[in-house]
Amino acid sequence: MKLCKVCGAKFEPQRTTQQVCSPSCAYKLVKQKKQAAAKKKKEAKEQLKTRSQKIQDARRVFHAYIKARDKNQPCISCGTQSTDLWDAGHYLKAELYTGLIFDPDNCHKQCRKCNRYLGGNELEYRIGLCQRIGEDRVQQLEKRRNDQRTKKWTDEELKAITLKYKQMKKNLG
Repeated sequence: MKLCKVCGAKFEPQRTTQQVCSPSCAYKLVKQKKQAAAKKKKEAKEQLKTRSQKIQDARRVFHAYIKARDKNQPCISCGTQSTDLWDAGHYLKAELYTGLIFDPDNCHKQCRKCNRYLGGNELEYRIGLCQRIGEDRVQQLEKRRNDQRTKKWTDEELKAITLKYKQMKKNLG
């Protein structure tokens, strides 16, 4: 007598290599093995990612949250609402101020024209930012920029940021 690897029932095997008691348990066992192999492959793939790839993954989640948070707001720079192409634009450029990439005060919904083709439309962005979050918070952000100009994100920080903004986006609805 053997124990079925899926349901735990005792059964008498017809072959010496038989591990399960029935065809339905055999199907479940194959499915479990496929899921385990897929999970192992995903974990191995995650370990091979470079730091910049991990930052990009976290940025994707953060930008999705920003767009969801500001979905009823116009472009922070020009005020347009008549476009289907939106970005999550940074006031203090993400490439220059790596410590402020994931700061929600530094990132808002921006039309693609302003963000990509007008270089962020910085002057108008600041005016819109002052209207949206207030002059005091903008000045605090500008004071933090030199202290947080460069940051080397750890894997743990990036995972925490990803989970945080996934949850925050989920809470928005």
